Amino acid sequence: MESLPDFQRQLKNKYGLGERENYKPWLRVQDVKSHGNSAKINGIKISRAHHTLSEHETSFFYLAEFSDSIIDIREQFPLLPLDLSIKIAQSLGVQHPIVPKSKDKTPNIITTDFLLTRTDGFKQWFEAVSVKPKSELTDLRVAEKLDIERVWWQLSGVPFHIYVMTENNQIQSKNIQWFTAPHRQGYQYPSSLMNSAKSLVRTGTCLVEDVCYGFVRELGIEPDEALMLLKCLLATKQVSVNLNTPIEETGVMDVTHVETESADKHYAG
Repeated sequence: MESLPDFQRQLKNKYGLGERENYKPWLRVQDVKSHGNSAKINGIKISRAHHTLSEHETSFFYLAEFSDSIIDIREQFPLLPLDLSIKIAQSLGVQHPIVPKSKDKTPNIITTDFLLTRTDGFKQWFEAVSVKPKSELTDLRVAEKLDIERVWWQLSGVPFHIYVMTENNQIQSKNIQWFTAPHRQGYQYPSSLMNSAKSLVRTGTCLVEDVCYGFVRELGIEPDEALMLLKCLLATKQVSVNLNTPIEETGVMDVTHVETESADKHYAG
């Protein structure tokens, strides 16, 4: 982003606007200098690529998408109109972010990392989330920019949260990333096969290898296919596991629940 025409072009192309599949993030992977930690993630709930700009944002995305209460995720959400964030910065007595290397100190559009749409089954509401490494939370300038975001969302009546990646939520996120990967690539299985596989899974601690071997033996499928099938059961929550144990690294999973109803509903919409 370098000038006012850039901003206008972004708006004309509807970046930062829309919902669900029609939303276009204000910043995309190709717009930001990366150190190899940015990602485009194919959504399961929302059929579009989600752009995360750091390992921490990626960590949060997987957790958010796997949450039943979250029905839309809009990443890199712009705080517009620009005049409002400028006024907030002035009222707080802090400098508004400027376009890097701009000679006339052009104000830059502030983005919030994630705007979530949540539901409890009856009502819907928004929540805004800024993702920050723990090491940055003591930085004065980071705190100033977070304050602008916080007040902007406060004026909009939207709760504002800060997500900090911990060892535990990173393990949870990596588990979700691991077992949802085939589903993101379009792998699907007939509900009859899913139901047959489910019937072979028991609650409690078990080896992934043993579960897959059961699928091979009882369902007559190849070992690689058995692992894909297990991952799809986990991704669609027909089999639930304790996410606090690193499954891929240990080969161990703690099954907490196995659905008894048909698999049909999980591939709807």
